[in-house]
Amino acid sequence: MNIEKSESKLVVVDYCRNCSKNLSSNAVFCDHCGGKIIKNRITTKNLLEDFNDRFLSIDAAFPKTFIALYRNPEDVIGGYINGVRKKYMSAFGYFALSLSIAGIYVFILREYFMDSIFENISSETIQNQDQAQLDFVKQFTNSINEYQALLSILSIPILALISRIVFWNYKQFNYLEHVVIYLYAFSHINLTVYILAILTIWSPSIYLFFSFVGTIGYVIYLCYVLKRLYGLSFKKLILKTSLFALIGSIFFLIISILVGIIMFKMGMLDELIENIKAANEVTG
Repeated sequence: MNIEKSESKLVVVDYCRNCSKNLSSNAVFCDHCGGKIIKNRITTKNLLEDFNDRFLSIDAAFPKTFIALYRNPEDVIGGYINGVRKKYMSAFGYFALSLSIAGIYVFILREYFMDSIFENISSETIQNQDQAQLDFVKQFTNSINEYQALLSILSIPILALISRIVFWNYKQFNYLEHVVIYLYAFSHINLTVYILAILTIWSPSIYLFFSFVGTIGYVIYLCYVLKRLYGLSFKKLILKTSLFALIGSIFFLIISILVGIIMFKMGMLDELIENIKAANEVTG
Protein backbone atom coordinates (compact mmCIF):
# COMPACT_ATOMS: atom_id res chain seq x y z
CA MET A 1 0.00 0.00 0.00
CA ASN A 2 1.47 3.32 -1.03
CA ILE A 3 -0.68 6.42 -1.52
CA GLU A 4 1.00 9.54 -2.85
CA LYS A 5 1.76 12.49 -0.64
CA SER A 6 -0.81 15.31 -0.69
CA GLU A 7 -0.89 18.84 0.72
CA SER A 8 -2.13 17.61 4.09
CA LYS A 9 -1.33 13.88 4.14
CA LEU A 10 1.91 11.91 4.12
CA VAL A 11 2.50 8.94 1.87
CA VAL A 12 0.59 6.04 3.42
CA VAL A 13 2.74 2.95 3.89
CA ASP A 14 2.03 -0.47 5.39
CA TYR A 15 5.08 -0.53 7.64
CA CYS A 16 6.24 1.41 10.69
CA ARG A 17 8.60 4.23 9.79
CA ASN A 18 10.32 3.83 13.16
CA CYS A 19 11.11 0.11 13.18
CA SER A 20 10.09 -1.00 9.64
CA LYS A 21 7.75 -3.71 10.95
CA ASN A 22 4.48 -4.41 9.13
CA LEU A 23 1.35 -2.59 10.29
CA SER A 24 -2.30 -3.55 10.31
CA SER A 25 -4.51 -1.39 8.10
CA ASN A 26 -6.11 0.65 10.90
CA ALA A 27 -3.14 0.83 13.26
CA VAL A 28 -2.74 3.99 15.33
CA PHE A 29 0.36 2.78 17.14
CA CYS A 30 2.95 0.21 16.10
CA ASP A 31 2.42 -3.13 17.84
CA HIS A 32 6.16 -3.76 17.82
CA CYS A 33 7.80 -0.51 19.00
CA GLY A 34 4.79 1.44 20.26
CA GLY A 35 5.51 4.40 18.00
CA LYS A 36 2.58 6.58 16.97
CA ILE A 37 1.63 6.32 13.30
CA ILE A 38 1.89 9.80 11.81
CA LYS A 39 -0.37 10.31 8.81
CA ASN A 40 -0.54 14.09 8.49
CA ARG A 41 2.15 16.46 7.27
CA ILE A 42 3.72 18.88 9.71
CA THR A 43 1.60 21.89 10.62
CA THR A 44 2.03 24.55 13.27
CA LYS A 45 -0.58 22.82 15.40
CA ASN A 46 0.89 19.33 15.38
CA LEU A 47 4.43 20.68 15.72
CA LEU A 48 3.43 22.49 18.92
CA GLU A 49 1.58 19.38 20.09
CA ASP A 50 4.70 17.29 19.53
CA PHE A 51 6.85 19.80 21.44
CA ASN A 52 4.36 19.77 24.28
CA ASP A 53 4.18 15.96 24.38
CA ARG A 54 7.94 15.52 24.36
CA PHE A 55 9.08 18.34 26.62
CA LEU A 56 6.26 19.88 28.63
CA SER A 57 3.30 17.48 28.68
CA ILE A 58 0.98 20.42 29.38
CA ASP A 59 -2.67 19.46 29.14
CA ALA A 60 -5.57 19.21 31.55
CA ALA A 61 -3.14 17.57 33.98
CA PHE A 62 -1.26 20.83 34.58
CA PRO A 63 -3.90 22.76 36.56
CA LYS A 64 -4.81 19.53 38.32
CA THR A 65 -1.16 18.98 39.27
CA PHE A 66 -0.61 22.59 40.28
CA ILE A 67 -3.61 22.64 42.62
CA ALA A 68 -2.91 19.17 44.04
CA LEU A 69 0.67 20.11 44.92
CA TYR A 70 -0.80 22.67 47.30
CA ARG A 71 -3.70 20.62 48.59
CA ASN A 72 -2.31 17.09 48.59
CA PRO A 73 1.38 17.03 47.63
CA GLU A 74 1.67 13.49 48.95
CA ASP A 75 -0.88 12.34 46.37
CA VAL A 76 1.13 13.79 43.47
CA ILE A 77 4.65 13.00 44.67
CA GLY A 78 3.89 9.81 46.54
CA GLY A 79 1.71 8.67 43.66
CA TYR A 80 4.50 9.17 41.12
CA ILE A 81 6.97 7.32 43.35
CA ASN A 82 4.47 4.46 43.67
CA GLY A 83 3.90 4.17 39.93
CA VAL A 84 1.11 6.63 39.06
CA ARG A 85 1.86 8.22 35.67
CA LYS A 86 -1.36 9.39 34.02
CA LYS A 87 -3.14 11.21 36.82
CA TYR A 88 -0.71 14.15 37.08
CA MET A 89 2.13 15.69 35.10
CA SER A 90 5.38 13.77 35.30
CA ALA A 91 8.14 15.01 37.59
CA PHE A 92 10.46 15.84 34.70
CA GLY A 93 7.68 17.45 32.68
CA TYR A 94 6.82 19.69 35.61
CA PHE A 95 10.48 20.55 36.10
CA ALA A 96 10.86 21.39 32.39
CA LEU A 97 7.82 23.64 32.60
CA SER A 98 9.27 25.50 35.58
CA LEU A 99 12.52 26.06 33.67
CA SER A 100 10.55 27.45 30.73
CA ILE A 101 8.67 29.92 32.92
CA ALA A 102 11.94 30.84 34.64
CA GLY A 103 13.50 31.53 31.24
CA ILE A 104 10.64 33.86 30.31
CA TYR A 105 10.99 35.65 33.64
CA VAL A 106 14.76 36.10 33.24
CA PHE A 107 14.33 37.46 29.71
CA ILE A 108 11.69 40.00 30.76
CA LEU A 109 13.71 41.05 33.81
CA ARG A 110 16.99 41.45 31.96
CA GLU A 111 15.63 43.17 28.87
CA TYR A 112 13.04 45.53 30.34
CA PHE A 113 13.12 45.95 34.11
CA MET A 114 16.59 45.33 35.55
CA ASP A 115 17.72 48.97 35.40
CA SER A 116 14.53 50.38 36.91
CA ILE A 117 14.60 47.86 39.77
CA PHE A 118 18.19 48.70 40.66
CA GLU A 119 17.48 52.42 40.41
CA ASN A 120 14.70 51.88 42.93
CA ILE A 121 17.01 49.87 45.20
CA SER A 122 19.68 52.55 44.93
CA SER A 123 17.33 55.35 45.89
CA GLU A 124 15.45 53.58 48.66
CA THR A 125 17.67 51.02 50.36
CA ILE A 126 21.35 51.60 49.75
CA GLN A 127 21.69 55.36 49.53
CA ASN A 128 24.89 55.35 51.57
CA GLN A 129 26.69 52.71 49.51
CA ASP A 130 28.92 53.62 46.60
CA GLN A 131 28.28 52.85 42.97
CA ALA A 132 30.85 50.05 42.91
CA GLN A 133 28.85 48.07 45.45
CA LEU A 134 25.66 48.60 43.49
CA ASP A 135 27.40 47.48 40.30
CA PHE A 136 28.63 44.38 42.11
CA VAL A 137 25.11 43.46 43.21
CA LYS A 138 23.76 44.09 39.73
CA GLN A 139 26.47 42.05 38.03
CA PHE A 140 26.06 39.24 40.52
CA THR A 141 22.29 39.21 39.91
CA ASN A 142 22.85 39.10 36.16
CA SER A 143 25.24 36.18 36.58
CA ILE A 144 22.75 34.26 38.71
CA ASN A 145 20.01 34.88 36.15
CA GLU A 146 22.25 33.87 33.26
CA TYR A 147 22.95 30.48 34.82
CA GLN A 148 19.54 30.10 36.45
CA ALA A 149 18.61 26.93 34.55
CA LEU A 150 21.93 25.26 35.33
CA LEU A 151 21.67 26.24 38.99
CA SER A 152 18.18 24.77 39.17
CA ILE A 153 19.34 21.51 37.61
CA LEU A 154 22.27 21.26 40.02
CA SER A 155 20.11 22.17 43.01
CA ILE A 156 17.87 19.13 42.70
CA PRO A 157 20.46 16.38 43.41
CA ILE A 158 22.07 18.50 46.13
CA LEU A 159 18.76 19.13 47.90
CA ALA A 160 17.90 15.46 47.54
CA LEU A 161 21.24 14.46 49.08
CA ILE A 162 20.79 16.82 52.03
CA SER A 163 17.25 15.57 52.50
CA ARG A 164 18.36 11.94 52.43
CA ILE A 165 20.98 12.69 55.08
CA VAL A 166 18.44 14.52 57.25
CA PHE A 167 15.98 11.62 56.96
CA TRP A 168 18.64 8.92 57.29
CA ASN A 169 16.59 7.15 59.96
CA TYR A 170 13.50 7.01 57.72
CA LYS A 171 13.51 4.19 55.18
CA GLN A 172 10.40 5.36 53.34
CA PHE A 173 12.23 6.99 50.40
CA ASN A 174 15.63 6.28 48.87
CA TYR A 175 17.89 8.91 47.30
CA LEU A 176 16.36 8.79 43.82
CA GLU A 177 12.90 9.09 45.31
CA HIS A 178 14.11 12.18 47.13
CA VAL A 179 15.17 13.51 43.72
CA VAL A 180 11.56 13.07 42.58
CA ILE A 181 10.33 14.88 45.69
CA TYR A 182 12.43 17.93 44.84
CA LEU A 183 11.71 17.78 41.13
CA TYR A 184 8.09 18.38 42.06
CA ALA A 185 8.46 20.58 45.15
CA PHE A 186 11.27 22.81 43.88
CA SER A 187 9.58 23.17 40.49
CA HIS A 188 6.25 24.00 42.08
CA ILE A 189 7.49 26.80 44.30
CA ASN A 190 9.61 28.08 41.40
CA LEU A 191 6.54 28.22 39.19
CA THR A 192 4.60 30.10 41.84
CA VAL A 193 7.39 32.59 42.56
CA TYR A 194 8.24 33.26 38.91
CA ILE A 195 4.62 33.73 37.89
CA LEU A 196 4.14 36.21 40.73
CA ALA A 197 7.40 37.92 39.76
CA ILE A 198 6.29 38.31 36.14
CA LEU A 199 2.94 39.72 37.25
CA THR A 200 4.49 42.23 39.67
CA ILE A 201 7.74 43.13 37.91
CA TRP A 202 6.23 46.37 36.59
CA SER A 203 6.37 47.77 40.15
CA PRO A 204 9.83 47.58 41.76
CA SER A 205 8.48 47.91 45.29
CA ILE A 206 5.86 45.17 44.87
CA TYR A 207 8.36 43.00 43.01
CA LEU A 208 10.94 43.30 45.80
CA PHE A 209 8.27 42.48 48.38
CA PHE A 210 7.26 39.30 46.56
CA SER A 211 10.92 38.40 46.07
CA PHE A 212 11.40 38.54 49.83
CA VAL A 213 8.19 36.63 50.52
CA GLY A 214 9.16 34.09 47.86
CA THR A 215 12.41 33.31 49.65
CA ILE A 216 10.49 32.48 52.81
CA GLY A 217 7.96 30.61 50.70
CA TYR A 218 10.60 28.14 49.53
CA VAL A 219 11.33 27.10 53.11
CA ILE A 220 7.69 26.95 54.20
CA TYR A 221 6.55 24.95 51.19
CA LEU A 222 9.38 22.41 51.38
CA CYS A 223 8.62 21.93 55.07
CA TYR A 224 4.95 21.46 54.22
CA VAL A 225 5.72 18.84 51.56
CA LEU A 226 8.08 16.86 53.78
CA LYS A 227 5.62 17.00 56.67
CA ARG A 228 2.86 15.58 54.47
CA LEU A 229 5.06 12.91 52.91
CA TYR A 230 6.60 11.71 56.16
CA GLY A 231 3.67 12.44 58.47
CA LEU A 232 5.91 14.46 60.79
CA SER A 233 4.74 15.94 64.05
CA PHE A 234 5.39 19.65 64.63
CA LYS A 235 8.27 18.84 66.99
CA LYS A 236 9.93 16.50 64.49
CA LEU A 237 9.37 19.01 61.70
CA ILE A 238 11.23 21.72 63.64
CA LEU A 239 14.05 19.29 64.42
CA LYS A 240 14.40 18.12 60.82
CA THR A 241 14.17 21.68 59.47
CA SER A 242 16.94 22.82 61.82
CA LEU A 243 19.11 19.89 60.79
CA PHE A 244 18.39 20.58 57.12
CA ALA A 245 19.38 24.24 57.60
CA LEU A 246 22.62 23.26 59.34
CA ILE A 247 23.68 20.71 56.73
CA GLY A 248 22.47 22.97 53.92
CA SER A 249 24.57 25.85 55.26
CA ILE A 250 27.66 23.66 55.25
CA PHE A 251 26.98 22.56 51.68
CA PHE A 252 26.32 26.16 50.63
CA LEU A 253 29.56 27.38 52.19
CA ILE A 254 31.62 24.68 50.52
CA ILE A 255 29.97 25.20 47.13
CA SER A 256 30.30 29.00 47.38
CA ILE A 257 34.02 28.72 48.09
CA LEU A 258 34.54 26.31 45.20
CA VAL A 259 32.53 28.47 42.80
CA GLY A 260 34.41 31.59 43.91
CA ILE A 261 37.76 29.90 43.34
CA ILE A 262 36.69 28.66 39.90
CA MET A 263 35.39 32.09 38.89
CA PHE A 264 38.59 33.74 40.09
CA LYS A 265 40.83 31.24 38.27
CA MET A 266 38.83 31.67 35.06
CA GLY A 267 39.10 35.45 35.26
CA MET A 268 35.36 35.93 35.59
CA LEU A 269 35.86 38.35 38.49
CA ASP A 270 38.59 40.46 36.89
CA GLU A 271 36.26 43.05 35.41
CA LEU A 272 34.32 43.32 38.64
CA ILE A 273 37.49 43.80 40.70
CA GLU A 274 38.75 46.49 38.32
CA ASN A 275 35.42 48.33 38.49
CA ILE A 276 35.52 48.32 42.28
CA LYS A 277 39.11 49.59 42.31
CA ALA A 278 38.28 52.34 39.82
CA ALA A 279 35.24 53.43 41.80
CA ASN A 280 37.24 53.48 45.04
CA GLU A 281 39.94 55.63 43.40
CA VAL A 282 37.33 58.12 42.24
CA THR A 283 35.64 58.35 45.64
CA GLY A 284 39.00 58.39 47.40
